[in-house]
Amino acid sequence: MPANRRRACPPRCGSSWACKPVTVFAWRKTVDPKTASEYATIFSRFGKTEVHLVDRESRILPFEDEDVSKVVSESLRASGLTVHHRRKLVATTLREDGVDCVLEGSDGSRVTIEDATLLMSIGRIPNTSGLGLEAVGVKLSSTGAIEVEEGRSSVDWIWAAGDTTLDMALVNVAELEGRHAVERMCGHASRPVPYDALSTILFVQPEVAAVGLNEQQAQKRGIAYRAGVVANTVVARAVAMRQTTGFVKLLASPEGRVLGLRVVGPQASSTIQGCALLIAGGGTLHDIDACIHPHPAIPEGVQEAARLLLGRSVLKPSVVGSPLELRSWNPAVG
Repeated sequence: MPANRRRACPPRCGSSWACKPVTVFAWRKTVDPKTASEYATIFSRFGKTEVHLVDRESRILPFEDEDVSKVVSESLRASGLTVHHRRKLVATTLREDGVDCVLEGSDGSRVTIEDATLLMSIGRIPNTSGLGLEAVGVKLSSTGAIEVEEGRSSVDWIWAAGDTTLDMALVNVAELEGRHAVERMCGHASRPVPYDALSTILFVQPEVAAVGLNEQQAQKRGIAYRAGVVANTVVARAVAMRQTTGFVKLLASPEGRVLGLRVVGPQASSTIQGCALLIAGGGTLHDIDACIHPHPAIPEGVQEAARLLLGRSVLKPSVVGSPLELRSWNPAVG
C-alpha cells in the first residue's frame, strides 16, 4: 500500500506492522443487521482495525428494544467503532490496496471511505431453486421458502425444516423442527414447536440474549404487558465480576404470565433458559419468585425483576432509583 494512503494504526494496536486501515460492514434494510453487528464487534475488539458499521436505520439492532440497542451501540463506540446511521452503500471502486466505499445519507450527503475491506451482511435465503419442487406441487413463498404446516409441505410426502422454511434461520430452531417433522412423519405424537419461546443470542459486547416477546413486539401485537428492569449494577454476581454494563428486563402480562426476557451483560446466554421453559409452559412471575436461585449468579437479576413486578423486591425504585424501573403498556391506553 502506498505510504501516502496509509493511516496510522489504532492506539490499542501495539503492532510494529502497519494495519489495514478500514473495514466496512454494510447491510441493506431488509437483510441481516444481527450478523453485521456481531462481525463488527469481533473486528473492533481486535484493536487492529478501524471499523465502520453502515446502517440504513436510525439505530442498530432495530428488531430489539431501544434500551438494548443503546447499550450495545455505546459499547461499540467505546471500542472505537464508527456507526453511520441512516446511510447506505451506493458505490464501490476496487483498487489495488482495497475498496473505496461511497456512503450516502438520507439527506443526500456523501462520504467516501478509502482502502476498505468490505464485508456485506446480506442475510440468507432458502436454497431451494433447481430442486423441481414446484413441478410436484410444493408451494413456495416469494423468497423460495417451502410453505409448511407442522413440518409438512403442500405435498403429503414431502417434509421440510430449518432454513428451507425460513421460520427463523437459527440452527437450534432447525434441529427442533427436524425432530418434530420426523416424529410426525413416523406417526409419533409430537409437541408443537414453541416458537413463542425460542432463545436467541447476539454475540456482541456486551452479550445480548433474548427469549419471548420484547416491548416493541408486544405493542405491535397489541398485547398488554408490564416490564421490570434491573440494572446489572445491583446484581451481585455482575458487581463481583466488575461487569455491570447492561440489565435484565422481564415482561409479563397484567395477570403475571411470563411473556419475554432480555438479558444484556455477562453470561446472558446462560440466564434465559429457565424463562424459555416458563414461557412454553405458561409459567408465571410467582414461579420465578418461588424458585431458589443460586447465589451469587446472574439469574438472580431475573428473580429480582419478577419480584419487582410482584411488589416483593427488597430493592425499591423509590429508594434505589435508576438501577430499577417499572413500566407498563396497554393497547386500550397506548
